[in-house]
Amino acid sequence: MRRVYSFFNGLRAVAIVTLLGGMVMLCLVQVVLRYFTSTSIRPFAWGDEVIRLTSIWVALLAASLGVREGSHLSVEFFLNRFLPPRLITAVKRAASVVVLACMAAIIWYGAVQTRLNLDSSLQNLNVSMGLFYAAIPVGCAYLFFDYLLILICGHHPYAAGLTARTEPETPDRKRGD
Repeated sequence: MRRVYSFFNGLRAVAIVTLLGGMVMLCLVQVVLRYFTSTSIRPFAWGDEVIRLTSIWVALLAASLGVREGSHLSVEFFLNRFLPPRLITAVKRAASVVVLACMAAIIWYGAVQTRLNLDSSLQNLNVSMGLFYAAIPVGCAYLFFDYLLILICGHHPYAAGLTARTEPETPDRKRGD
């Protein structure tokens, strides 16, 4: 399981870095062509469209990284303050089930929209809109898998800081040792 997760995590990381790097470079070229060249050279007509749609890919792929590391907005403070520990676990599991159901629905409808838009192309570029709609089911599939791991394990087993949080406490020693 760890190897499969590592493979898909690496694939996600390469995609995020590549897409984000491409967006930054294209944005830089657009700005230079718009403001720092003569009036005869214009920015690419398709540049802003590609930047906007690529940002959707980056956001949806990166959202699952936030789930893995537990960095999304949550109601931990409320739960810890007003509920007993046994109930906190039940509420978290119920929330994970609701999120999984929502992700499954979004994956389904995202796949339908992707398929429906395969024959459509961008306004200024001959690229299928389905390529950009595919960000929805792909990004949500990553989210689904990460939330499923949290539901099964009670926490994300592959979170970066997990080993530091789960190591047993060392015996008390004097600070000078």
